[in-house]
Amino acid sequence: HSLLQTEESPLVLQELVQLQLRSQRTDFEEMYHCPEGYDDAAWQFEHMRQFTMELNQLTVILHDVCSKETCPLMKATDEWLFLCAAHKKPQECSAIDYIIHTLDGTAALLNSNKWFPSRVSIPQSSLTYYKSIARRLYRVFSHAFFHHREAFDEFESQSHLCKRFVVFSKLFDLIPEKLLMIPQDQLG
Repeated sequence: HSLLQTEESPLVLQELVQLQLRSQRTDFEEMYHCPEGYDDAAWQFEHMRQFTMELNQLTVILHDVCSKETCPLMKATDEWLFLCAAHKKPQECSAIDYIIHTLDGTAALLNSNKWFPSRVSIPQSSLTYYKSIARRLYRVFSHAFFHHREAFDEFESQSHLCKRFVVFSKLFDLIPEKLLMIPQDQLG
């Protein structure tokens, strides 16, 4: 059991998130409700940071099966082709490059002092980024699910990351239901 930082510490929410993850809770919706006395936007911010860090683990696994040759385009199903926003003008990228660009861009944005100068209080103007971050991160899950199912299933069975992410995104209305293309009953 870890001692939490004082309530004013910028790391207290990160520590609360880490404690919840270590407790291996399965009631994910309850897990994402902001603790009383803390800023809801800062709570969401810490979870976005955590999802981004954990998605890097999936990327390492995908790197063995997802290459410029096997996945020259970032797709989920044949109906969904995603353009990479990491360039001056959005463009096609191989799936693995798209994934790396997305995670790098998300980490850079969440660590930006311009948009997120404090981890305790998030400026209202920065909240608009949550939806685009969530949509882009979800695309990583979608690609892995539809194109690298074995790797996805193995990762998901251990981490429940996609399921947790979907619960979080629905709870905070970050991704419209119509864009959630992975069948929910397939997430365990």
